Amino acid sequence: MTEERASEAIIVCGVPASGKTTFAQDLARQLHWTMLDLDTVTNPLFEHMGGEFLVDVPTAQPAARASVNDIRYTCLFDTTRENLALGNSVVVVAPFTSERTFPAAWERLVERLAIPDSRVHLAWMDTPTGEVVRRMQLRGAARDLDKIKEPERFLSPDVTRPPGVAHIRIDGLLAPHEQIDHFLADFATREALR
Repeated sequence: MTEERASEAIIVCGVPASGKTTFAQDLARQLHWTMLDLDTVTNPLFEHMGGEFLVDVPTAQPAARASVNDIRYTCLFDTTRENLALGNSVVVVAPFTSERTFPAAWERLVERLAIPDSRVHLAWMDTPTGEVVRRMQLRGAARDLDKIKEPERFLSPDVTRPPGVAHIRIDGLLAPHEQIDHFLADFATREALR
């Protein structure tokens, strides 16, 4: 019988069009982990309901009344927690703006996943704002149209600042294979120090 490794979660965050989904897919493939993406898990229902122009503004405290975006994250957290409980390690993708900005929000995320904080890791896709807007223009998705019109609202300093919690930075301008190589080297170093 082989020794099983405890399940872990890598939380991949960043603004839309920063390259986090491509990175997460490549990382999940490399590690042979499950990948869960907020958009994949929730967008069909969200769009059926009419959608809305979402700007993921960071807040330190949980909302008093759940918004549609809060419900979307609940779906993602619940699906992630279920996979972790089954022993599946996961790569989870979403903006996670509040969670990466405020330590208290990060602690709530870890608590919702129901595994020790030492097994939850944050990867931040750091892509310059001009490049984010360019990528949105190239992909031409309907959900990006309002964001392209108002990039200063969508890419405010509150949304684009570096995480306020421990993380591994991913350079959004590197080629995908370079991003994976750099991340895995940093991840292995951190794992060795634990």
